This record gives sequence, C-alpha cells and structure tokens, in this order.
Amino acid sequence: MEDNGQEKKLSEVQNLKRKTLLVPLQAGCLTFIVAGIALAIGLWIDIQQETIPRWTLILLLGSLPLTIGGIILIVRRTLKSMRHPENPEE
Repeated sequence: MEDNGQEKKLSEVQNLKRKTLLVPLQAGCLTFIVAGIALAIGLWIDIQQETIPRWTLILLLGSLPLTIGGIILIVRRTLKSMRHPENPEE
C-alpha cells in the first residue's frame, strides 16, 4: 500500500516538473510568434509606404503589451492547474 502512495507522489512531482518546464517554452514561443508577425506586417507596410523603420518599430513596440498579457495568462493557467491537479488542462 505504501508503494502506491509513494508512486503517486512521485508521478505528481514529475508532472509538476513537466508543467514548470513548459512555461518558459510556451512564453518563448508566444514571444517569437507575436514578434515575427509584427515584424513581417511592419516591414510589409514600410515597403508599401517607403518609410523603412517607422511601422516596423511601431508594431514591434505595440506587440509588447500583447506578449506580456499572453505570458501572464500562460503562467496563471499553469499555476491554477498546479493548485488543482484533479482538474487537468481546461
């Protein structure tokens, strides 16, 4: 009986480790994707209007709040699932 309890605790610890390792990966991917989209759109607009750095910089700086908000949501979701392990990913 004790072995089942120890195995369960070990699997819970491993599950928590996986979740905490995924948070920076998800945040990095989100940042890369949002910045890439902002860069592509900004360069396209700048080429169309012949104003090379203006729109690229505006869109890159404008994407910061979106990225930070997304990272906050990722962290909050992960913390919530860590507090309530019986309710896995929603």
